[in-house]
Amino acid sequence: AVVSTQSTGGQVGKTHDDLDTLDAFEKIDISIEHSGREEGGVNEVSLRVAVSEASRHSFGMNVNSDRGLNDGNFNMYGLARNLFGRLESLKVNYVKGTKISDGCSVIFNKPLFSQKNSDFKIVLAKENMLNRTANYMTSDMKSNMTYQFPMLGGKNQLQAEALWQQIHGGRVPMKIREEFGHHLKCALRHTYVRDTRDDLLVPSRGTKHMLETELAGFMGDVNHVKVSAESQFNARFILGYSATLSVRGGVVHELGDNPRTWITDKFFCGGPGSVRGFYEDGIGRPLGGTMHWGAGFSLTRKLPFSPHIWGLGKYMRVHHFANAGNVGSCKDELIKDPRVSVGSGLIMKIANFRMEINYAVPIRHQPDDVVNHGLQFGIGINFM
Repeated sequence: AVVSTQSTGGQVGKTHDDLDTLDAFEKIDISIEHSGREEGGVNEVSLRVAVSEASRHSFGMNVNSDRGLNDGNFNMYGLARNLFGRLESLKVNYVKGTKISDGCSVIFNKPLFSQKNSDFKIVLAKENMLNRTANYMTSDMKSNMTYQFPMLGGKNQLQAEALWQQIHGGRVPMKIREEFGHHLKCALRHTYVRDTRDDLLVPSRGTKHMLETELAGFMGDVNHVKVSAESQFNARFILGYSATLSVRGGVVHELGDNPRTWITDKFFCGGPGSVRGFYEDGIGRPLGGTMHWGAGFSLTRKLPFSPHIWGLGKYMRVHHFANAGNVGSCKDELIKDPRVSVGSGLIMKIANFRMEINYAVPIRHQPDDVVNHGLQFGIGINFM
């Protein structure tokens, strides 16, 4: 490719990132050569790209978190790349974690070159999960097809899913026990995410907006429209602080002559990732609700240490916060008696995770809430 020297740096980085996201190359080298031509005071250079293809077959292990806060998964997988010469891949994965007791999945992925940053994915999965909040288990068998594409300045996902789920467990409230057994859910889902933050874990400026809409019905015993939304605003503040304002909410609207929302589709609130000062899902436990909202305001700044002293100045921040939220099954329950907490603590960036150690003080709560007054620990990606 021939580019001007004025845009060389950005073009090199963009080209490298575009190739790296394909996960098809083990090594990517980009060199710059001067073409010797000059037009309008602009020198032209050539970018020469040399790549070495990654192994067609690989096996590996990793640790990730994709189910929320205080969640960790250990994965063992086998990956076959470039199956038909168009960067198709097939991945077989076994997972064991804190929320997924055990599970396995087969994932086929096909990039779509007709539209940039688009792909098509098919997933077949079997998972056994333990819900520690209400002490029940779910055994899921599911298949879904996902089309991912850019639009409206963000990432979009269209997904069609069929889920066969069994709810079972031990000592649980009678309302949950009535839902024990097998359920079938067929749903269409659209997710939109626009993220302009300068850091995914500890941002100092930028915004993030997320909107997820699910239509369940067609077949099975679940009929509803479920909408979840979240926005976060970050900006530089005074005295070296960065300010963050987060709001989120959701509603489940039941459809049909015999509407029913199962416990696994309801909302919960509370925990280190939402309203701090409460145990995870400690608001609305154990039955949850069909509506919820949450809001948080926080101030963060780097610790006054040199970044070279054990990385304290680079990876750690001080944190002050105020959170509020509620969950219910009608508007009156959402407005009445919101839960509120305040506190301070430390934020640490560890690999691709954010870890918080806070001292939280719930200043408004209800007798049925599970309160965590004092030190609270949280690790994950998405915090309010």
